[in-house]
Amino acid sequence: MRRTWLPLVALAVAAVAVPAYAAPQSAPAGPAEVVLALPQDSAEGAPDALAGVLDPLLDDQSLGGSVGAIVLDVATGAVLYQREAAMPRSLASNQKVFTALAILDALGPEARIETTVIWDAATSTLTLVGAGDPTLASVAAAGSSLADLADQVAGQVTSDVSLRYDTSLFDGPGIAPGWSPDYPALGIAAPVSPLVVDRSRIGGDEARQPDPARAAADTFAALLADRGVTVSDIEEGSASGQVIATTTSEPLATMVETMLTESDNDMSEILSHLAGAELTGAGSFASSAEAMLTTLQSMGVPVSGVEFVDGSGLSYEDVSSPLTLASAIAASSGAAAPSWTWPVVLGLPVAGLTGTLADRFIGPDTRAAAGFVRAKTGTLIGVSTLAGTVVDADGRLLAFAFMSDETTDVDSSRAALDRAAAALAACGCRS
Repeated sequence: MRRTWLPLVALAVAAVAVPAYAAPQSAPAGPAEVVLALPQDSAEGAPDALAGVLDPLLDDQSLGGSVGAIVLDVATGAVLYQREAAMPRSLASNQKVFTALAILDALGPEARIETTVIWDAATSTLTLVGAGDPTLASVAAAGSSLADLADQVAGQVTSDVSLRYDTSLFDGPGIAPGWSPDYPALGIAAPVSPLVVDRSRIGGDEARQPDPARAAADTFAALLADRGVTVSDIEEGSASGQVIATTTSEPLATMVETMLTESDNDMSEILSHLAGAELTGAGSFASSAEAMLTTLQSMGVPVSGVEFVDGSGLSYEDVSSPLTLASAIAASSGAAAPSWTWPVVLGLPVAGLTGTLADRFIGPDTRAAAGFVRAKTGTLIGVSTLAGTVVDADGRLLAFAFMSDETTDVDSSRAALDRAAAALAACGCRS
């Protein structure tokens, strides 16, 4: 589903009741060969040695007795181990794997996002146009910045202007089903907008902006004032006129790697909406779900039972089976992987070293696997997931997904899943 990227200008944990939309219930219609499928016989391709290693570890009481798991041989697609592998469960932040695939499929890893300012001389109006760049900074940066835009605007316009900000690229609510309205204040996620600055943070704190687009416009107005351009009023509105300033983001690959490594909720939501906008013309929770399903189907990943309502996994309503999750990772990792999936592999946190795994795999029972396991973490109250890749003692590249949705303790459940992944790394379980 390769497309040429052009700038788009016009175009988490208590649950609360929010207006629902008609989320896709199954994959979009269209032929796609399923390259990884669950065998009918649960023993097929599952050496007794591997089952003997994993079963006791996944029976850990901290996982609550509700565990789905699968291990795949990436080179052959063979299912080496499975445990309720076709049953959908809450994904938590492993949802971000699907977001990463959707946006990379839509735009490609080398794409850069252009944020523009449009000038209407007849009305002395500047319009800051949100293009879905989650990395836009207020100060000069290696990528995009409002300061860069302000520098370009100064000297081209009169000293007294009106400022508009255009958020028409995204549509619908900014809060997903299953999210709490307290998420911005709690520092979990901001309302989704195509126009944000400084990753929606308030000052140096973790709290998020309740209205990211307005905050970006206010920041831009202050930067213009510093350069002698007085802004008389600020309003949301559509763009009209000609482009007089442009700032360009870092490559999409860098964003995806950061989003996965840090498990950044705001970045994942903006990128998933951007994928939806590329597919349908307007980014929304519904169109982002459609984009993710379309990408998985195009890759031949089985999607039975999948339901997505956001791009970050903050909602318990995001569900997938271990089969779907591990298949997506395997299809991104092997020799036959599409050329655009490499940022997913590189973005997965490295055990004991980077991101959300930096402080894991450091105990005596798991530290031997540090540096060898690359996996996305996921945590909600009662939910703990770990999915990624590992090279086992036989030299095979394995893709795995461990998912528990009745955990009793966050730290204990994470440790249990880490022990299972470490056991995969140490296992010489070829039959």
